[in-house]
Amino acid sequence: MKSIITTFKSIKGKDCLLSSSLHKQINVANENYFPLGSLLSRELNRNDLGKEVGSINYVSGSNFFFTKTKALQAFSFLPILNSESTESIMPQAFVDHNLKAGDIILSKDSNIGETVILDKDYPNYMLSGALYKLPLNEFDKFYILAFIKHRYFREQLNRLVPKGATLRHAGTKFLDCNIPFPVNNRDAIINHVSNITRKIVEIEIEIKKRDSEINDIIETELVNNQKSNSVYNFTHATYSQLLIGKRLDTGVYSNTFQRITHLLTNYKCGVFYVDANKLRSGSTPKIRDISNYSEGSLRWITPTNCSDWGFIQTHEKISTPTKNNLSEDAVLLINRTSRGGKGEYVGIGTFYDYDAYGDGHHNQGIYRITGYSKELLVFITTFMNTKMMRKYCSALSVGSKMKEIKSEQFLSIPIPALESKVLKRVYKLFYTEIFDKSIDNILSLQPCNVGLFHLSIAENILAQYLNSVLDMIIDNIDFNVVNNKIIR
Repeated sequence: MKSIITTFKSIKGKDCLLSSSLHKQINVANENYFPLGSLLSRELNRNDLGKEVGSINYVSGSNFFFTKTKALQAFSFLPILNSESTESIMPQAFVDHNLKAGDIILSKDSNIGETVILDKDYPNYMLSGALYKLPLNEFDKFYILAFIKHRYFREQLNRLVPKGATLRHAGTKFLDCNIPFPVNNRDAIINHVSNITRKIVEIEIEIKKRDSEINDIIETELVNNQKSNSVYNFTHATYSQLLIGKRLDTGVYSNTFQRITHLLTNYKCGVFYVDANKLRSGSTPKIRDISNYSEGSLRWITPTNCSDWGFIQTHEKISTPTKNNLSEDAVLLINRTSRGGKGEYVGIGTFYDYDAYGDGHHNQGIYRITGYSKELLVFITTFMNTKMMRKYCSALSVGSKMKEIKSEQFLSIPIPALESKVLKRVYKLFYTEIFDKSIDNILSLQPCNVGLFHLSIAENILAQYLNSVLDMIIDNIDFNVVNNKIIR
């Protein structure tokens, strides 16, 4: 690699800033690249930038929402809209940014350079002052989006924006970052990259739809199949209940918690509780190397690796001489997290499919359930991730800054004993028994025909493949694409 010397002239040209990151240079083998600003359909204007409304305008119960930078995450091409990334605001403070399906949103502050594409119209959502709506050309929009999500774009932006502050503000420096284009076979390669990116977006959209469908099936089954004599009446906690429960916090005595408990315990097919012998806590090995990706290393699972939809969203490996704790199918339940602050993210379930993931190890922030059939483990995962159970776990959790659900509390959760036909329906929507992991199959599959879990597998495979194609473009490797196959 050619060494690069920083000169006084280059330092002076950057306002005499001495931050080493600002003088780092990225060697580019491919000279056929263009600044992002030159690829816009028009120049950015003030209407493309979001607005700040101030926390004074945050209210509960409003149908208008303020979108923060946290909605943009590296693991997703779609916005993650939840209680962490949005705030309901007063209608008078709402600014209509005309957010339409296909719009590209980029963050200039905080997690700078992170970007997403909108999966649908969002008429009741506005952007924060840290977010830009990029006017990209339709022809190569998905190609450009793929490169903005690639580490090459982030490395350039990190070089342009000073480090050291709590929040980094990139302004419009992202427009100076280069997007490489292939020198040879340009149209075929651009189309190939665009098709891969479209397929990833299509899969992520289907994952969201599938999660919503499973949620509706479970909640509808419970609501429509209550015992005939089931009548719910809210009652305030009595002194004897406080003595039995040994809790003074209001969560488990709230109307929401009592209503959901009644809905579960009065299900006509009954409920069951997790066997105490099948629930275990995790641990962090004292001797470990999380950076070791060598053959034989284990999959490493912490709460941050787990998605809200029941699968592992970020993949890490760990190397340790100690015995691992994941060697069979399991449900992984987050038992402690500071996310959200209200406990709504405690108890989220992740299905650990041993066939897909192999040997693994999870830390003490997670409990695992093993010893049940795959079908039942899948249901427990999906049940714990329903909107209803997010409210239930929020009320059940304890702690202030770090919300937690203890083992005895997990064991007290009534789980519906669904009829076989309903259980199989949920299982089929989540899990596909036979799945071809080849790139050809994934690029041609209809996402609606694949279970949610294997859609996540397909997305991960495609994301890795996409990065390898982009790496070849950056390195100026001469290749062509014929029938979705790369020929060098």
